[in-house]
Amino acid sequence: MRSAAVFGFNEYSRQIAAQVRNIYQDFALFVINEEEKKAAIQAGFLVELFDLSEDWRGIEKNFDVENLIVFCALANDAENVFLTISLRATFDKLHIVALAQDNQSAIKMKSAGADKVLPSLQIAANVISDMLEKPVVTKVLHDVLYEDGLLNIVEIEVTRHSSFVGKYLHEIHFKSEYDVILLAIVDHEMGTTFSFASKGHNHHIDPGDILVAIGYQDKLNVLIDAVRRRSV
Repeated sequence: MRSAAVFGFNEYSRQIAAQVRNIYQDFALFVINEEEKKAAIQAGFLVELFDLSEDWRGIEKNFDVENLIVFCALANDAENVFLTISLRATFDKLHIVALAQDNQSAIKMKSAGADKVLPSLQIAANVISDMLEKPVVTKVLHDVLYEDGLLNIVEIEVTRHSSFVGKYLHEIHFKSEYDVILLAIVDHEMGTTFSFASKGHNHHIDPGDILVAIGYQDKLNVLIDAVRRRSV
């Protein structure tokens, strides 16, 4: 992929746009209203206004669609679904990454034609931002977004009765036992403080903590089941 376009300017898309524009040869930011346009310009972006009734064929004037990745990151999930449907109906080979607020919206995004759906919680946006800032893991992000359709990022909340409660991160062998990589943990006691796993080796897992992991979906499902399993 040589080009990227981000639709929307909010707390999630802003982080993605800030990093994506430095990686891809061509970049465009599209906003849906004057308020977003003003905020984007103040943040140093060149922006274009669009509406959901656009004739999307105009994109072909500026981009090779087969080498373009699009981030549908509007603040409203219903608008994101509509945007995804419209883009997919116009371009069969366009690679679409959509952000979703919850699981139900994620299912709709996938049905609408998104190649990849990512959770839009702040922690997930931070994962994307940090990965883009570090060249050593850029390939991982590349695989997550479009090269390997089976790789996903998930957020798993540790419940009060989880068998993981009371353990330390270093006691759980995420790679050898579950074949996934733990990216980060959000510490519930510290008010959603985001900490990358490499920095939280001795973190004590408490109810309400959120684990952020990457891997193949079948492996992630095993981890999700393990985290949700009640302690004996």
